[in-house]
Amino acid sequence: MYTIGQIANIMGISKDKLRYYEEKEILTPIQNDENNYRQYDFKDIDTVLAIEFYRSLDLEFKAIQKLCKESDIKDMQGILDEKHNEIIQNIARLNTIAHRIEKAKKDCNDIEKHLNNYSIRPMAPIKILGEISDFRAYKEFDVIHNNRNQLAEEPIFKSLKRYILFNEEGIQSNTMLVTKDIEADNAVGETDILDYEKCIYTIVEDGVQYEDVMEDNFLKGEKWMDANNYKHKGIVIIGMLLVGYHEGILKSYLEVYIPIE
Repeated sequence: MYTIGQIANIMGISKDKLRYYEEKEILTPIQNDENNYRQYDFKDIDTVLAIEFYRSLDLEFKAIQKLCKESDIKDMQGILDEKHNEIIQNIARLNTIAHRIEKAKKDCNDIEKHLNNYSIRPMAPIKILGEISDFRAYKEFDVIHNNRNQLAEEPIFKSLKRYILFNEEGIQSNTMLVTKDIEADNAVGETDILDYEKCIYTIVEDGVQYEDVMEDNFLKGEKWMDANNYKHKGIVIIGMLLVGYHEGILKSYLEVYIPIE
């Protein structure tokens, strides 16, 4: 018979871990009536070896309990198939998160480079899935939720694009579109696609603490286009790139595309 300390040394694990296995009712050492100490035999060591093996497969204790009581190959195959599918799904989820993090890092670099600066670049194609009247038209958010499968769990603000039509007299219409980014190759044959090869591009900082930020940037953008002999198409597409906080107040970085002829 062995003490808990001896088993811990043999297995190279902590006493707390052995006690945890007991709490889960997987490991059941004998209790010595004279000194109330736990006593372990070789069967208990075999059980710990089995538990450590199952834990190396990241099996939950509910599955380990079942396997340690009684199991055959079919039971094992069923549990392993379930765990394998769970891991594959988790890998896909983590890959998606890793991609979003890489995109957010790129957005940070773009903000440093393009904030309040103007340049020429294409706008990647986006597919229009629906529209709402305004960013804060919360009662209309069902349009977003009804397209969750296509949006692949993208955050709400990343799926919204403000679509503005304007002329010399000012803004003629202002709509909030629910959109999905698509690859250029996949845009062929699709309907409801916005895709512009040549745009004036800039990033602006917006927030409740800033007044008339878009109006100011409209004026600046028009001056820049006039100075560089560009003619706009009367369209502006604005998307939220990144959000942050300043002195407890939410601020957002908006990327602005103005298609030109």
